[in-house]
Amino acid sequence: MYIENIKITNFKSIYGTQEFDFTNLDGLIKLSGPIGSGKTTLAEAMLWGLFGTVKGQNNTHLVSWNEKSCTVEMNIISKNKKIHIVRNSIDPLFIEVNGKVLSASNKRNTQAILEEELFDVPKLAITKMCIISFNAFNSLADMNPAETKTFLDEIFGFKLFSDYNDEIVLERKTQQNEATKLAAIYSETLNQIERLKAKKAEQEREIENSVDLNAQKQKRDELVNQGKELKQQYTDIDAEYIKKENEINTTKLDVYTKKMEYATLGKQEKSKYNSFKSGKCPTCGHDIEATVIDGYKDKMYEYADLYKRMESEEQEIERQLQLVRNKHNEELSELRNKMNDLKVQIKNIDTEIAKYNNAVKLIAENYDSLIRESEEKSIELKNAIDKTDIEIGQWNDMNELFTKTLRYNLLDTLIPHINKSIQYYINKLDQSFKITFDQEFKSHIFVDSFEKEIAYNNLSTGQRKSLDLAIIFGILQNIIASVNFNVILLDELFSNMDADTRNTMLTLLKEAMGEEKSIFVINHAEMNDDYFKHKIRVKLQHKKIITKKRGEIVVNSSKYEQIF
Repeated sequence: MYIENIKITNFKSIYGTQEFDFTNLDGLIKLSGPIGSGKTTLAEAMLWGLFGTVKGQNNTHLVSWNEKSCTVEMNIISKNKKIHIVRNSIDPLFIEVNGKVLSASNKRNTQAILEEELFDVPKLAITKMCIISFNAFNSLADMNPAETKTFLDEIFGFKLFSDYNDEIVLERKTQQNEATKLAAIYSETLNQIERLKAKKAEQEREIENSVDLNAQKQKRDELVNQGKELKQQYTDIDAEYIKKENEINTTKLDVYTKKMEYATLGKQEKSKYNSFKSGKCPTCGHDIEATVIDGYKDKMYEYADLYKRMESEEQEIERQLQLVRNKHNEELSELRNKMNDLKVQIKNIDTEIAKYNNAVKLIAENYDSLIRESEEKSIELKNAIDKTDIEIGQWNDMNELFTKTLRYNLLDTLIPHINKSIQYYINKLDQSFKITFDQEFKSHIFVDSFEKEIAYNNLSTGQRKSLDLAIIFGILQNIIASVNFNVILLDELFSNMDADTRNTMLTLLKEAMGEEKSIFVINHAEMNDDYFKHKIRVKLQHKKIITKKRGEIVVNSSKYEQIF
């Protein structure tokens, strides 16, 4: 049975219409949203659309509040027939088969025809192994004898050996076609890896040929050496001029000292001259000879002349000092300009080298990433091919098995395979217990190094979850033809598991079911998006409803949004 799509209208918290196209929703699908947002509603709508009932719920409670009726419309393919189902909570069940309306005396008879003649998957298989809710889950390890018999008859198909064999042959052919397809993709992926490596090498050669890196580095070294030489010249010239300036300043200081000495001596002679120029000694009143007074005067003018000469010489020295400084600054400025020019050239070379290195790095990063992705893809394809080869071998074994044995002989052969598959998944989940099914398909659970048998209810909640899913995976792997159903919905079956166990379970789920099914996983604990091919988020939106008695009422409406 293949569900192509479903349209849900006014069903529980879904106000208006929500549509799901399962042809575009393959692989693992993360269905997330807050508690009470309506995630489980999708599973309930599918079960109600297929079978007209939802376990534990009255049909009248399925209608959105204040709406008159709810409708689920589905298009499915079963037994090579296109079936269109319209189930309304008020109107009679409407069925079209290959475009022709199915007529029956009443709704119950129509439903009976649908399940008994048109559906190629038993209801029990869908409710126990395909659309599973935590709240409505019944463990396959805890069935009573009546449930076990029904399960064996409907799921193992003991009443339909020939139909089973046809399904197995068809599945084996599908797996063989898949193996051929995978082998072709694997071969092309290997070729793609070689092409990418060749393209990377080609572009690296083109980049290398576009820039003479050694010449650039050699030129840079030369420029650096020139810069060192200029810097040394700068240091030497600066030192030389500083020495000259110091020498001139020393001479200038000597002249200045003499000038000040002459100024002092001149002032002394001037003081004497002013004191005695009247011809009388200011102290005792004696007459002073004119020759003495004239001597003071001559000395005063002599020192004045010497002072002016020193002053003129000082100015000349200052002028020479300024000339030296100007020459000093000019030569240093010229050297600085040359060094700055070298720095610009070195910077340009560094820029070119950086561009080259960045280009090489970018090529490596881009192609290494593509090559790595292709190599990872090749590993996945090789694993898928190996897995398909194993599955083809399993289908060959099952084909021979179902064509040559009867009920208990079949169980004698099949149960070890199922037990092995179940234990494989239990081991993968690092659980320290063992389970086996006997000829009557009754479970036996062992702990304490597999020596002590305990009841199913004595396991912890997490152990029961791990065990139940391992059983489902193990049975699905061994009798997949009986449950050829494209939608798997696991509602909170991963609760009470730690993150590592959930991640392992997701990996095993993907391996067990493949990419052709739509596998919805609902879990309130955080799950890594990397495990999922699609993600659907359910949001609660406030919807205003106008009622006759209570006026405007705000209700919560579920909105499904596909994130990727």
